[in-house]
Amino acid sequence: MATAFRIALTGDQEVPPSGSTARGIGTVIFDPVAVAATYSIRYTGLDFGPALGLSGQTATTADDVTSHHVHNAARGMNGSVVFGQISPPHDTDDLLIVPNADGSWTVSGRWETTDPATGSISTFANQLGSALVGSDVSLYFNVHTTAFSGGEIRGQWVTLADDQDNVVQGTADNDFLPGLGGNDQLFGDAGDDRLDGDAGNDRLNGNTGDDELNGGAGNDRLSGGPGNDRLNGGSGNDTSNGGAGDDLLRGGSGDDGLGGNTGNDRLLAGSGNDRLNGGAGDDHLSGERGNDHLNGGLGADMLSGGFGFDTFIFSTALDAGNFDTVRFQVLFDTIQLDNGVFTGLSAGALTDSAFRIGAAAVDNDDRIIYNDTTGALYFDPDGAGGTGQIQFATLLGSPDNVGALDFFVI
Repeated sequence: MATAFRIALTGDQEVPPSGSTARGIGTVIFDPVAVAATYSIRYTGLDFGPALGLSGQTATTADDVTSHHVHNAARGMNGSVVFGQISPPHDTDDLLIVPNADGSWTVSGRWETTDPATGSISTFANQLGSALVGSDVSLYFNVHTTAFSGGEIRGQWVTLADDQDNVVQGTADNDFLPGLGGNDQLFGDAGDDRLDGDAGNDRLNGNTGDDELNGGAGNDRLSGGPGNDRLNGGSGNDTSNGGAGDDLLRGGSGDDGLGGNTGNDRLLAGSGNDRLNGGAGDDHLSGERGNDHLNGGLGADMLSGGFGFDTFIFSTALDAGNFDTVRFQVLFDTIQLDNGVFTGLSAGALTDSAFRIGAAAVDNDDRIIYNDTTGALYFDPDGAGGTGQIQFATLLGSPDNVGALDFFVI
């Protein structure tokens, strides 16, 4: 079974401690079938430019990386190099070192049996494959710089997850937290985290930061928390909640529930019979394929059903800033009205007498008014009485043949 390891490189893990404020955070995933370890680490406070033959990223040369490799030793002890990325260059076929927009660097690659490493990955296969979650293994990454020739920051491999049902807690850094096939619980912390559920019925919580959550296969629960998050349900019947912030939610395949919560969110259902609720904010909801239910919530929302028999739900208090634009398909879609908001309407199909095409009510029975010139939909609580009508939606393109049968009251 696959095993994941967290790598957190700091100066205080050096022997002796270096006092450096540079940091590295990443993961290694060991595949026992391929006998290979795939790694990805993001660094701050270091400059990889000169090691790649590029200009220095910073004015000083003290932070220039001179070597980067894996050592074999337990925490608190120094050991020999077994696999190098920079001086020695053992991972020439897979190694990628790229700068990020925020000034950090990402180092990624794959340690395989075919690499000309000082120590073969197969030597450590039993240890990596049987490591208990939360325990160290006797491997660590080490980064050397001009200022710290003996090593500036290092990070022990700490077992993060396996194919069982894991609870994985992130750190204050920008973490990558993988699930590996079980019913996992992945919790980010502060920072911009990536949580991958993989197979299984997983629970993913990004917490604060701008996070990316990927449910993968299974019936997953995704919660972005505060921040501008991206939630991807994947396959299965997933439930996703963006939380505070301007979020992007994708349902994927399956019958999903997507909730934007607060912020200006974008909800994309994918395939399946999905339920989308924008919450507060000016949201964009798209049902895409399937028979979907779309509720914009509060704010000026854009609702598009897509392919299928879709239902557009209006259940929030009406005011001047709370009306939606709806891409409505006559004969396919339905507008559902909550009689707790649209008072005076009887539950069930809207009666012909309560519906009027025109600019305003003309008798006391008219409640739902559709202006087929502008596409505006209004509710008038007393018809032609003294209370004014209020707009709650616009049907995009002012479709023809809209009638009472297109509305249902709950």
